Amino acid sequence: MIDGNKVVFAMLPLALVASGCSDDPAMSGTGGSGATGGNGTAGTGGAPTGRGSATLTIGDETWEFDEFGCAFGYEATETEVYSFSSSSFGEHSNGARVQMQADIMDDSGQERVEGDGVIYVVYINDIENFEDPAVDWEANGPADTIVVRIDGDNVTAEGVFDNLLTDAEVEQVQGTLTATCGIQSIR
Repeated sequence: MIDGNKVVFAMLPLALVASGCSDDPAMSGTGGSGATGGNGTAGTGGAPTGRGSATLTIGDETWEFDEFGCAFGYEATETEVYSFSSSSFGEHSNGARVQMQADIMDDSGQERVEGDGVIYVVYINDIENFEDPAVDWEANGPADTIVVRIDGDNVTAEGVFDNLLTDAEVEQVQGTLTATCGIQSIR
C-alpha cells in the first residue's frame, strides 16, 4: 500500500538515492518471514567514512542494511516539509526488493527535528510487489508513537510499528532503528 507520504519520501534528491544504492543486494533480514541472516555492518558513529549502515528491528525480525543515505534540512530534502530524510534499499530474504526510510517532518518552516507538531516516520516495505508485499511495517506519528533522534551522523528511532499486511486489526509491535549516515549524505 502506498500513501501520499511514501510517494513524497521516495522523492529524495536524485543524487542521494543514486549514490546511496547499488545493484548488489544491500540487506537481508533475520527473524520472521523465513529470513536466514543479515550481511550489514554496525555503525561506528562520528563523521561518515563509508556508505553508512542501518539495523531495523521490529519485534523478532531484524533487517541489516549495508548502505544508508541521509538528507539534512529543507534544502537537502528539496522540500519545505522534511527537515530530515533517509533511505536504504535492499533485498528481503525471499528476494523481494525493499526500501527502509526514516524521516522527520516539520511544516513550520523552522527545519525542526523535535518539538510540538513534528512528525516522525520509519517504515520498511516491498517496493516491487504492491499486490502481495513481503513486508510492510510503518511507525508514523508524534513523539508519543515514535521518535527519531539525530546525533551528528547517527540516527536512532524507537516506537510502535503497525504491520500493514494484516487484514483485520492492525498488529502493533515495538521496534528500533540504529543507523549511521554514509558519505553519500547531503547537508
